[in-house]
Amino acid sequence: MKIGIVKHLNARPLTLYFERSPDFTPVYENPSVLIELLKKGELDCALVSSIECERNNDKLDYTKIVGVCARDVVRSVLFFKNETETGIPEKVFTDIGSRSSVCLLQCLFHLEYGTKVEVIPTDAKDISKMMEEGIGSHLLFGDHALLQTPIPSYKVVDLAEWWHRITGLYFCFAFWAYPKGKKWDHQIFLTALEYGLKELNSIISEEKRLPIAITDRYLKQELHYIPEQKNLDGFQLFIKTAKELGLL
Repeated sequence: MKIGIVKHLNARPLTLYFERSPDFTPVYENPSVLIELLKKGELDCALVSSIECERNNDKLDYTKIVGVCARDVVRSVLFFKNETETGIPEKVFTDIGSRSSVCLLQCLFHLEYGTKVEVIPTDAKDISKMMEEGIGSHLLFGDHALLQTPIPSYKVVDLAEWWHRITGLYFCFAFWAYPKGKKWDHQIFLTALEYGLKELNSIISEEKRLPIAITDRYLKQELHYIPEQKNLDGFQLFIKTAKELGLL
């Protein structure tokens, strides 16, 4: 079976089992690519942006039994506000990797400022270059956000923290989705997570791009993988707000 695997560190506890099991053929891509492969029937299942699960609920089913979740800090979904620009940014250059993160940013602008920000999908490498030159405000996701070098002229805002401050709720960034009519025993996703959590120390030690203390805190404290009620309530508010803005 072909299963879509997100390449970023935040997904490893959910995906490692499928990567190592002989019963599955992993396909590695960003969530925004995986959702398109899933809709075309080229995958049996994939870990995709939570917003896409609702956006494509006519074609896909999904489970909320596990997911990529955060309470009040996520570290890997960051808004970089250019402090040389006055007022609220009218447009933001956004990482093409995750559509949930982009939609969350739009919802946050609406809830905080009562405005709808224009988003411009942009390659993460180009975003880093633009920030070095002091051009624009930006959104980075996943490993691109984790590894981005701080730039003095930019204020960094964690989107999970921003969401929690405004709503008092938590957030779900990704779920497992699969084509409608395809039967999945949801226990397999819990089994995979249990395996990933047992291997968590190995995942942390193998990550060489970040200090081990940061990786440890990120995967053990800042993220969690079984949605709590505040995550599910936050997801419902997210979907409601996205609908109000015409993003679904």
